[in-house]
Formats: sequence, structure tokens, C-alpha cells
Amino acid sequence: MKTKYTLIILTAIALLPLCAFSQITITNTAEVAKIKQGTTFFAMKDPASPAAAAYVAAIKKAWTLSKVECIKYTDVEKNIAPNNSFVTIGANMTTSNSTLASTETRIYLELWTTNGKYTYDPKKRRHFNQADKIVVATIELFADFYAQNNPSALYKMDYDAAGHFKNWGTGVLTNYLQQLTSLLNNGTETLAKTEIANKEELLKMSTATLFIPNYVMIKFPKNSDDESKRYPDKEIFDGITQAYKLLPLAELNDKITNSTTPFYYLLFIKTPTEKFVTVTNSLSGEIIYSSYTGSPTNFKSSDLKEIQKASLKR
Repeated sequence: MKTKYTLIILTAIALLPLCAFSQITITNTAEVAKIKQGTTFFAMKDPASPAAAAYVAAIKKAWTLSKVECIKYTDVEKNIAPNNSFVTIGANMTTSNSTLASTETRIYLELWTTNGKYTYDPKKRRHFNQADKIVVATIELFADFYAQNNPSALYKMDYDAAGHFKNWGTGVLTNYLQQLTSLLNNGTETLAKTEIANKEELLKMSTATLFIPNYVMIKFPKNSDDESKRYPDKEIFDGITQAYKLLPLAELNDKITNSTTPFYYLLFIKTPTEKFVTVTNSLSGEIIYSSYTGSPTNFKSSDLKEIQKASLKR
């Protein structure tokens, strides 16, 4: 039997409970008008850290919904005020009674605001009550085995998460924030598990090169941090006519950040219970394709074939 726990860092509320399970979820859209009037605070270990500098620059450029600031985790509570909102990392942890089973943790980037009932007072030791929190959006993160089993360690890391997130980096984050801002401006509540297929964009992609981060080739084991085993190219790409290029995640992030010409790239997001495969326009940040599988399988040739199939539909 599994017992669910919500991981909360009381000293900094960097890791908070979540209430939706999808790659990008938008909810409580009535709060968006309020958020636009205030400041959105992105919380991290230290925004002045050299490792965070590129992320801070990306956030300030891509977040256009409201005023924006990057703050330390320890400064979250003192900035809670009407109209203010926060982007933090959330984790929902499931443990098992079995000594053989590892801890399973879903990790998210989360946008939230409050119901206005909390007022910060440095003279009182009253912490923010989670019941006063209103979640507006979540973005699923593909955390590796270490991060899933040690989510509180993320609080001690710089904003690059020391490489423990697969769908992360300054370029990928920029595109996520572009997409999130667009969805929030549209004011439509959405679940990313709903499949997306933008036919016009997919048609353009079909005659271009699809860039694929090479972590999709890893045979991720269920209860181990061993990422040494890889699928042979033939097993993944046999029968694929779509032009593609495998590249390291760091190189993909640099290309997103530095290229002024739009291109398309794939992301594979795996959680303890689900899988998402997306294709994104690097310039607009729009997710033009998204598929959902209700089981945590590794990347397969069929995932690419479904994208190829969708690009050929007219």
C-alpha cells in the first residue's frame, strides 16, 4: 500500500503541494486579472548566484504577464500580498511500505497566488497557511532518480537544479514561460494531457529538421539511477522519414536561446505514472504537438511515428 505525502519546506516554502497532474495545467483563471496587477516572484536559492544569472535574465525577458522579480526562497513569505503571485517548485511524494520500492515524487514548476488572508508580520511566528494558496498553473518536470528520491535537496541547489531535470535549461524555460503567458492571457483553463496537434505548424515541421535531445535514448530503469544503457538508433528511428537531429540538452538550450530563426524540437517528459511527448516552436514557445500516455514508459519509436503521422494529416 502506498501513502501519499506532501513535501513542504516550512523554512522557505520552496516545495509546495500540487493539485493537478499534467504537463501544463491552467486553472483558477479568475485570478489572472489580479496577478497582472501585481508582481510575480520567481523563488530560487540565490538569484545573485552566477549559476542563476542566465535563468534570471531568461525569466525577466520571457515573463510578460506582470511585473517580475527573482527572490530567495526565504523571502517568499515576506512578499505575500494582495495581487502578488509566485513561481516555486512543488513536489508530491508517494512512499511505499515495501523496503524494495523507491520513493516516487512528482515535481512541478508552479504558479500560485493567495486568497488575501495572510499578512506577513516579522514580529509574529505565523507561517503562511497552505489552505490560503490558490494554484493557477503547473508545469510537469522530468526529474531524475536522485531528485525524485531527494526532492528537498532541490532547495539547496541553484536554479539549474544541477542537471537533475531533463526538460530544463534557460532555453526550454523561456519557451515554457512564453507558452504559459499565452495560455494565461487567453484565460482558458486547460489540461495538457489533452492531445494537441497544430496542423499548420506540423506541416512546416514536416519539411524541416526536428531537434531531439539525446536523453530520449536512455533506457531509464524504474528503481535505479543508472542512465548508462541506451537504445540503439535503429530501435528508435527505423522507419522514420522525418528529418531529425539528436543533440545534447545543453546544446539544444543554447540553440533556443541564440537562434533568431524558428525551429522545432521534441521533449520527452516522464513522471512516476505518466509520459508526455511534445514538440515546440523555439521562437514563439508554442507547443504545437502534445501526446499523453497514462503509464511511465520510456521513449519509443511509436512516439516519433505518431508525430510523423500527425504531420502528414491534412
